[in-house]
Amino acid sequence: MSTTKRIAILLATLLFCGAAIAASPADTAKALSVRTFTFKYKDAEKAAAVIKPLVSAEGSMSIQPANNALVVTDRPENLTKIGKALTEFDAPAQTFKLSVRLVAAARIDSPAPKVADNLKDVAQKLAMLKYNVFEGVGDANVEGKEGDPGMIEMPSGYRAEFKFGEYDPTSDSIKVSDFHLSKLQKDQLTSLLKTSLNLRLGQTYIVGATKAPQSQRALMIVLVARR
Repeated sequence: MSTTKRIAILLATLLFCGAAIAASPADTAKALSVRTFTFKYKDAEKAAAVIKPLVSAEGSMSIQPANNALVVTDRPENLTKIGKALTEFDAPAQTFKLSVRLVAAARIDSPAPKVADNLKDVAQKLAMLKYNVFEGVGDANVEGKEGDPGMIEMPSGYRAEFKFGEYDPTSDSIKVSDFHLSKLQKDQLTSLLKTSLNLRLGQTYIVGATKAPQSQRALMIVLVARR
């Protein structure tokens, strides 16, 4: 084969490779699609946080606050998954029930824990604490929707105020925001505890309030959230 022919073949090969390389970004662009998701019940910014793990490396998203919408660019098959997740997310506010029990806890010299009969169902969890005497001092149940405020007043003088947050389907939990426990003493409310919690549905959570870290007495708040 002559030198001229070899050079011509080499040039043709280089041109073919160059064309293939140049076509690659175009092919990638053609593979991406754009969808706009507008939300009726939930906030677009929170929706963005929900789908962030689902967006591929090639994908992107932008929030349109004025329309409460989310514009997502990604591969068609990925947009299908994202659309399903956002449909489940943008649902009307759900109703939940919150059970609140207050337990007076103390530490005394005793060979075995002393748990009141109405606390037997949580005796095992209470036994894990540094106290060994437990007595119920109030309990109540409240029902509300996501975003609703809640308040519980007990005959013992304790009051709990809070807000039902949003339900997270990925962890099957609901946020209880700004939980504030106080007690009415001599016509004045004394603040005892302020916190926010993420409660997995059906699980028992125990939060303690003490005057000092080494205190021999404490007030335990037993919380359970359900549908």
